[in-house]
Amino acid sequence: MSLLSDNGYRPLPANHIDHDDLAALEADLIQAVKSKELFEEKLRSFFRSAIDEVIDTARTGRFFLDDLEKTEKTYLGTKFENLLRDWLQVPRGIVLDLLIEGREVDVKSTTKGKSDWMIPREAIDRFCIVLRVNEVLSKCAVGLVRARPGYLRVGKNQDKKTSFSAEGRKNIWWLVSDFSYTPNFWLHVNAQDRDDIMQAGGGSKKVAFLFEHYQEVAISRVQIIAVAAQDDPMRRIRRGGGARDFLAPKGIAVLYSENDRELMQALGLKFGYREFMSYRPKDDAEAQMLRSANHID
Repeated sequence: MSLLSDNGYRPLPANHIDHDDLAALEADLIQAVKSKELFEEKLRSFFRSAIDEVIDTARTGRFFLDDLEKTEKTYLGTKFENLLRDWLQVPRGIVLDLLIEGREVDVKSTTKGKSDWMIPREAIDRFCIVLRVNEVLSKCAVGLVRARPGYLRVGKNQDKKTSFSAEGRKNIWWLVSDFSYTPNFWLHVNAQDRDDIMQAGGGSKKVAFLFEHYQEVAISRVQIIAVAAQDDPMRRIRRGGGARDFLAPKGIAVLYSENDRELMQALGLKFGYREFMSYRPKDDAEAQMLRSANHID
């Protein structure tokens, strides 16, 4: 079953020793997330949400992954694991991170853009979901592998963990290996614009400024909270005192993927789970669609 073939889908050959087991694990993952389309949609925001929550701009004043302390970057692995468990709606395993249809599955991640996952003793010869993130390029990879001893390096570190050898990595079943996830919004904002956004006034005016100047850009809930910097930040978007009051008269819609999914798809927008995006209609037909949905005046 192909997931996202244009983003580096690379299953193992049919005669590979792990083919049948990993094909079955892939099928169970797809069933858990309902469809290929939803897999793509949630994956687009999966890493963004996790990283933004740990950066925690609203309380720390930080904007980028590189701003994190070493211990916080290590914690990101736990954050990915927790979000993945919630996404798949599966329990924690007895030994490893997840229990998927009776299988113990470990979750290993790296934010260095390299395939340098560390495999603990308890995960050897078990199934693993490996995650690789490159925050600079906003590219990720998700793979399935059975961590057979023959796939691993001989040497171990002080924690008795090891990693995949170059040959061993050839045994990974890649669901995606070059997938574009939602980038960190602040990577595309110069320092002056960042200051303008954060100094635009009250929470609603800040959010309105952001959406007016950065249209068709996916923005996570966490980023909205960081910009609004007030209690009930989502209120800073809604009509009745929020950003939509400023933007709707200008013909700019603020769309939310959980409420406007079909409309955003009809407009040809790419978005992730629980993401916002502002949009100015390109023609009369789009304007009518947005006006009918009460997004613009």
